[in-house]
Amino acid sequence: MNKFRIPNIISLMDAGEPVCVTFDKCTDAESSDLLYCEIIQKARHGKRYHVSAQGCPVGAYVLGVSDDAPHDYYLGSGRYANIRAAQRASASLPKIIIPYRSIRIEPLSVTEGTFDVLILYVTPERAMRIVQAHSYKSGARVVIDTLGAASVCGDCTALALEKGLGLSFGCKGSRKHSGYGDNEIPLGIGFDMVCKIEERLGRIPETRD
Repeated sequence: MNKFRIPNIISLMDAGEPVCVTFDKCTDAESSDLLYCEIIQKARHGKRYHVSAQGCPVGAYVLGVSDDAPHDYYLGSGRYANIRAAQRASASLPKIIIPYRSIRIEPLSVTEGTFDVLILYVTPERAMRIVQAHSYKSGARVVIDTLGAASVCGDCTALALEKGLGLSFGCKGSRKHSGYGDNEIPLGIGFDMVCKIEERLGRIPETRD
């Protein structure tokens, strides 16, 4: 069992538990037809995965598996007014750049050792508390960097790995295919930031004292 104790963070989720994402150099993994966001959602509710690939072409680009930018897909979906906007959107997507061979995705309770990113689904009020905890020491503003696309793979994984915190409002694909609630916001916390957020959550005041 995982001995990584973060009760303050765990308590922020009303359903399921935080999901650990680990970029692994192990080649003993299988390809999955599930989308990355679907795998994350299933892991939230107890499933464990070790995958070499997943089923979303946008996810493959963001996760650094494919070099095929999704601007044609974005244009065809009607999300952007013209090819220039679609190209700009796809060019702005965050990407995983660290070398790896597979991804371990599993609930926090069964993760052994460290991980790279912790993904949660929380209400806006609880997302606010994570932002407040992030700013507790420095008072610095948290810049929310999102496109409303590639939410779980881009905002909550790639950006969280790069910047320590990735906050998203979700995207059409992840909300449609993985089915998290309209009242939930997905967010990711990089491993090095997790213990800091946990400790600071115990120090900041409750929302409604």
